[in-house]
Amino acid sequence: MKPLFIALLKSATLASVLSASTLMAEEPTNSRQPTNFRVGAGLFSAHIDPAADYLPKNDDYGVSLFAEMPQSDYLASRFMLYRTRTEDTQLSGFETQMMIGIGLSQPGFRAYTGPGWHREKIKVDRAGNSDHRIFNGWGWHIGVGYQYQAITLDLSASLRDNADYYSENKRTGSDKEPNAYVSNLLISYRF
Repeated sequence: MKPLFIALLKSATLASVLSASTLMAEEPTNSRQPTNFRVGAGLFSAHIDPAADYLPKNDDYGVSLFAEMPQSDYLASRFMLYRTRTEDTQLSGFETQMMIGIGLSQPGFRAYTGPGWHREKIKVDRAGNSDHRIFNGWGWHIGVGYQYQAITLDLSASLRDNADYYSENKRTGSDKEPNAYVSNLLISYRF
């Protein structure tokens, strides 16, 4: 029984050494495994309608910067800064998004949806006075995209809670409840 045990031990040791050397041979010596952390920029558009002229419309484009971290292929989070400045509108803010979907951490097609929360500052002009007002609230976003190697291109849109925008309409004398949404065309790089 003792010689059989020694033979099995030698076979297991040899198999371990061979499998370790095979794994080392397959892994490039100077390669670095990328993470799923992404940083990117985008074209941003906000739309609130019906609303006063100083609130953003579809043809008011701005820029966005963002960071995204997929925790798995089905769950990710994104933090985005954005700004729009035209002759009539001034808006700056941020949005956090929880992303639930498919393909979030791998090359290829991706699709996602989930809740988001935004906080933004908009310049308002009422009765000849100009001031900044804070608008914030929850929303729901959807998006699709494609990742090729380390580059990802996304198109996303968020439908927002309109309570703050509606109260701004009331302050200007309108009782119309607005629709509020934003859209983004995003490109990012995975590090």
